[in-house]
Amino acid sequence: MLHSDGQRTGYPHVLIYVITSETSDLAQVFADIGADSWVEESHVATFKKFPNLVAIVHRPSQTDTRILESCDALVVSLDGAAGVDPRIIEMWSNARDITLPRHILAFNVVHGRADFDELCAIASRVLEPDLLVRYLPIDSDDELSLTGVYDILTSEIHALIDSQWITKAADPEHIAITSSAREDLFDQLAFLGLDDSTLENHQAGLPISVTKLEGAWSHPDVVSITPIDDGIGVDILSNWLGTLKPIWIPVLSVDDLACEVNETTSRVGIAITEQVARMWGPDVEAQLFETVSAGKQGIELVASTPVAILAIGLTPGSTISDENFEAVLVAPTF
Repeated sequence: MLHSDGQRTGYPHVLIYVITSETSDLAQVFADIGADSWVEESHVATFKKFPNLVAIVHRPSQTDTRILESCDALVVSLDGAAGVDPRIIEMWSNARDITLPRHILAFNVVHGRADFDELCAIASRVLEPDLLVRYLPIDSDDELSLTGVYDILTSEIHALIDSQWITKAADPEHIAITSSAREDLFDQLAFLGLDDSTLENHQAGLPISVTKLEGAWSHPDVVSITPIDDGIGVDILSNWLGTLKPIWIPVLSVDDLACEVNETTSRVGIAITEQVARMWGPDVEAQLFETVSAGKQGIELVASTPVAILAIGLTPGSTISDENFEAVLVAPTF
């Protein structure tokens, strides 16, 4: 059903694509990003904090360009023990070309061959020349794990102490040794998110309030890297996930009427691979069918969330709906 005049339900469903290293433990990846496995041994992750957000987590050998082109953001998880797979570089380049929001995660920065600084340098060289670094990992006393992050922008330490997260002002030593990085970050954020007059003041050497720069940090063009070992980056990534909005929005078309799919009042979606379909509308229990050239045919459903379904033998591009739904879903082109 299309929406009626004056009626707009709105379904801010967001699908993100997460690409990790070939040897990573998916259960650990899920934990690092604060997600839960959708169904046992599934590559699909859900978030308790964001019920309208789903992540598909793949290793480089499993990546599918169709998923990338049908999602709303890309997250790449770089392994300090494995380097950057060429497939990750290819997928990142494609995401940049279609201007998807992007974020980089860094793990194995304690026990890997490359530490966090080295991963930042690699990521800047092969993925994102304008990569922003705001959070630096803090090693434990025995240097075997991470206990928190240092926020370059606010000069604060966020640390896990006695199983509790605390925030405290950084020591003068931390501020002194990161002063150059802080100035670089200030300059990058100033050009990204400050109004013209404030930018002119900054270029003239006048101080800028950290509050304004924190606002600039939420600019959609910001691409940053976050350390995630030992759970230290979950909240940082969560803050970024909370800023995401739907980008890939198909159009519902029936007769001479058309509207964006997030205005529907029915459960409807579109198959993007043979196993995955994006979905919109209310998450109601109903038998779903796909519309193919031969008409409507039933779906062998594996699992369902408000954002996506897993099924067997889907026809990519087909409309997914209940049996009486007449509109056709048309994928957007960029």
